[in-house]
Amino acid sequence: MTASLLRGVRTIIRADSDPARQTLFANLVRSRRSVRIAYTVNQRFRGTWVSALLLGGYALSTFLKATPPPRRARVLALATHANARRQVARVIAWLGPAHCAWLDDGAGVGSGVLGRIADLVRAGRLRQSFRICRILDRRYGFLVSSRAASVLAWYARSTEILVAARPDAILVSSDSNPEEAGLVAAAKALQVPQVFVSHAYPTPFSPPLDFSLAILEGEAAVEAREQKGPIRGEVVLAGVEGESAPLDVSRLTRRQPAIGIFTPKAVSWETLRALVDDCRVQFEARRILIRWHPSMLEPPRLAEWVQDLTGVEEFPGSLPLADIAHECDWVIADENSNVHLPVLRLGIPTVVVRRLGIYPPTRTDQYGFAAHGVVFPPVEHLRDLRLAAVQAFFDDCWVSRFRRYDAGYLRAADALGGDVRQAIWRVCDAHGAQTPHV
Repeated sequence: MTASLLRGVRTIIRADSDPARQTLFANLVRSRRSVRIAYTVNQRFRGTWVSALLLGGYALSTFLKATPPPRRARVLALATHANARRQVARVIAWLGPAHCAWLDDGAGVGSGVLGRIADLVRAGRLRQSFRICRILDRRYGFLVSSRAASVLAWYARSTEILVAARPDAILVSSDSNPEEAGLVAAAKALQVPQVFVSHAYPTPFSPPLDFSLAILEGEAAVEAREQKGPIRGEVVLAGVEGESAPLDVSRLTRRQPAIGIFTPKAVSWETLRALVDDCRVQFEARRILIRWHPSMLEPPRLAEWVQDLTGVEEFPGSLPLADIAHECDWVIADENSNVHLPVLRLGIPTVVVRRLGIYPPTRTDQYGFAAHGVVFPPVEHLRDLRLAAVQAFFDDCWVSRFRRYDAGYLRAADALGGDVRQAIWRVCDAHGAQTPHV
């Protein structure tokens, strides 16, 4: 196992052993039958070759489904989840699509499957992988071992793809997902530059930044990352995605408002039901717009908890956030949600309600938005909210506080995009490529 792969596996072990990830996994087991069946089998045979074969089979399917880009490009991109794909697409738009290509993480096994499996058998890599999976399973359990197995698969497949595709850099938007961790580890081993664009502020389990170039939102993100350890590589600030507008606090006092509820990945249905009731009773909302998280762990089941859906509108997370936010006078979100930043950037106030998401008690304000005066302090119940106090909170000094989190707030987007483009081409040039005419 190479040093870069070992670092990648350790990153996943640390991240997925965190109580927050374990809580989300428990929600996933309850809500998805396929995961529940696999987990049950693992618990029954944990530490045996039966469980190792289950994990190894999962890793093998991951290896076979990872598909190389259809053409050679200077920058090879991978993003697993919707929020990450959006950030990567933002960077690709700045670079120009002609210079970039996506690496597919689930296109199907395609052709040449038997030959690729035979190559793995001849190299002894299948047997070695199963042995590693068994060790991980004994020590860490199903969630950690399955995701660590995915890192192994992505490392092996990414190595093949990078050798064949010869990109000047890779581009990812996660430092703690197995797919991206495997690709980054392979790129490091082959000395291919790695570019990281953030799609969320660092959490307690985020690893130190170790990329050739990191694209962050603002100075607050840089400081938060430095607390994890020394930042290796260059840093460029690109702000938060989306259009930018001055905050309109008068929206908070509109009569019969349209109130948005933007949910996290895992929802507390009891809290959501109470929010819907308070929106109606306390604020006489004419519309309640519920935007489901783009990477929700379970299907929405609002009708099971809210009997009267009059005036309630549901929107999938696949729709652009700005389109839904612009329909709202103000928005409610969880204290551990990154969604506050893009909504506030639009000039729309947000309100924080505790326990809308399912997190352990130790995970309060994990991004530090409330502690640093970016969002109004969280309330236990929406009925406890005093709108006059929220209005006073968003005073003139708020703009300077917010700009520490969003370096692009109320500033020209073209300049930020130009900075990012130049930084990436510098990284590519250092790898020995010629800068294209842009």
